[in-house]
Amino acid sequence: MKYLTMICHGQVPMWMGKVNHDARGFIRYFLPKGVKADRACIQKAIRHLHLAFKGMETEEIYDVLMEQLLAAAAKYDPHYTDKIKQVVGVIENALSGITEFFAADVDRYLQFTCHRHLRLLCRRGFLVSQSRKEQKRVVYRRTESWPPQAQSSQAWMSALTVKTS
Repeated sequence: MKYLTMICHGQVPMWMGKVNHDARGFIRYFLPKGVKADRACIQKAIRHLHLAFKGMETEEIYDVLMEQLLAAAAKYDPHYTDKIKQVVGVIENALSGITEFFAADVDRYLQFTCHRHLRLLCRRGFLVSQSRKEQKRVVYRRTESWPPQAQSSQAWMSALTVKTS
C-alpha cells in the first residue's frame, strides 16, 4: 500500500524528516545511473512515477503491483546459497581440467539447472560468459578472481547474495 500511495499521490514516505529506507531503495531503480539519491532527486522521481501507469485507475495499479510481487515470490528459493556452493564445487572439482564449459556440463553433476547461478557468478566477476553463434549456446570461463573460496566462505557468500548499491 505504501508504494501504491507513492505512485498515486506522488508523496515520499518520511520518518523523522528522512526518506523511508526501503522506499529509498525502491526509488533508486528509477533514478539515472550515477545520480545521488538525495531528497530532491527522490521527490522528482516520485512525482513522475505515476506516468508509468498513465490512464490506469488505482485498482488497476494495485493489480499490477500484486502481479509483480507474486512473480518475484514465485522465483524465491530458500536454498539458493547452498545451490551456489554446489555449482562452485562442481566447477572447481569436476570441471577443473576444462578451461571453457557450458551450463549443460555443470547440470550433469547437479539435481537442478544452474543457469541462474552461473549468471550470478558472472555478474559478480568470478566467471565470464561468451555466446557462440555457431552453437547458439553460452560458454563460460573462469576469471582471475576465481575461485570464490579464496576469500573467507562467509565473505564470498555475502558478496554473491547481497546486491551492493
